[in-house]
Amino acid sequence: MKQQEFSASFAKMMNPKGRTREFIIRFTVITIIASISPFLDFGFPISNVGFLKAFLVSFVRTALLWNGSMLIIQYFVDRYSVFKETFKLLVFQVITLSVFVLVVETTEFYAIKNFLNIVLTPTQKTLMFLISWIVTFMISSIYASVAFFIEWKENLLRSQALEKANLEARYDTLKNQVNPHFLFNSLNTLLMLVNDNPVASRYVESISEIMRYMLQSRDKEVVLLRDELTIAREYVYIQQNRFGDKLKVEIDVPEQFYHYAIPPLALQMLLENTLKHNVVSKEHPLCAKVFISPDKYLVVENNLKAKIDKEPSTGVGLENIRSRYLYLTGEKIIVKQEHGKFVVMLPLFEKPI
Repeated sequence: MKQQEFSASFAKMMNPKGRTREFIIRFTVITIIASISPFLDFGFPISNVGFLKAFLVSFVRTALLWNGSMLIIQYFVDRYSVFKETFKLLVFQVITLSVFVLVVETTEFYAIKNFLNIVLTPTQKTLMFLISWIVTFMISSIYASVAFFIEWKENLLRSQALEKANLEARYDTLKNQVNPHFLFNSLNTLLMLVNDNPVASRYVESISEIMRYMLQSRDKEVVLLRDELTIAREYVYIQQNRFGDKLKVEIDVPEQFYHYAIPPLALQMLLENTLKHNVVSKEHPLCAKVFISPDKYLVVENNLKAKIDKEPSTGVGLENIRSRYLYLTGEKIIVKQEHGKFVVMLPLFEKPI
């Protein structure tokens, strides 16, 4: 499930000054509509009930319809993607708004009868409902258009940022294109030299596999979770040779999830962060787990024992993963710290590879 901030799309649109201006405009228009409505509401004898009482009913009705429709649009836009789930978004909005208008108008009819002592005919009620329904959808279309523009703009900026990052990565690769061949040749030579040492041979093979995987996946947006887990196990093997019993990593992912997609090296980045930011010692062994949650998240969890002398952290690793997931799926990763553990949850998704 996505982590949503209830009106995030619209809050990002404006600074505090802009939000204040929008509120003032909204309040002013509602007041104007509420002031005019009593004179247009199908022969209301305003002189008999008093303008202020009629204005109060009209103001409450207009404010409810305006603010309610705004919140409904915000809720569904935050819940469903304008581009990926357009039909579902429109259906839910139309149904919810129609029911909402019906509830508000039914309440207004009750207030008119019991507060203003005016009896409406069925024709008047139908006409009032239709007008409220049309006005509500006009207001809603404005907010929906704003939400569409915001998401379109964010997608455009995200695409541009990813394209720039890809160009920079390709340029760096071009500058260092000779290095991988040199490294592989060196590793092969080293493998021959330590051929009589099984532990050393296995260690070199793991390094070689990781390097090969990095080169093969550098131009891919996603890889199979199966392949990512294979390289993660190689990475864990290398680190366990370094730390011994001070590092314990448990990877428990059933094969039924192997066909899901994941950004390349995302899992390795999370395991690297675990080692980078925590103490790894006999007194405080580092324990990490990789597993699938019931709601289909790939979870990386580790106990917390922060280093006293922390390595400089730019947050690039976690931010890199967060940005790639937003670009690929529109979903957010979950990062939390609870019960002495640090937890990162990556939403599983399917994508042709």
